[in-house]
Amino acid sequence: MQKKIGLKSFWILILFLAFLVNLSLSHLAIAQEKSEPTPCPKPYIKLIKPGLAKAGQQVIIRGRRFGPEEKKGEVIFSPGVSAKIISWRNSRITVLVPSGAKTGKVVVRTHCAESNGEFFKVAEEDKLPKK
Repeated sequence: MQKKIGLKSFWILILFLAFLVNLSLSHLAIAQEKSEPTPCPKPYIKLIKPGLAKAGQQVIIRGRRFGPEEKKGEVIFSPGVSAKIISWRNSRITVLVPSGAKTGKVVVRTHCAESNGEFFKVAEEDKLPKK
């Protein structure tokens, strides 16, 4: 009778240890999921309208994956000058062309990444088309 109780206790102990190992592995997998960063989409500029403007004028940048708010983002004109944000949506940003901006690439920088560079021409005061 003593051997059956010992064998039964042994199998209960084995099952309990298997349960603990399974529980530990589950917690490890959850911890790894929390520590791995989620993929962050790179923003993409489709177009800038108008394509020609002078410093201080408003332009609209259309594209994708800018994020819902500008708290963690900025718009940078060549040669590395940040623009004043007027409004920011996931697919549309309105900014003022900054003083010191030059003709060249404009990028949107978010907390995830920097967008493609979209060409933009900064006009001199006397070279703007008359309206």
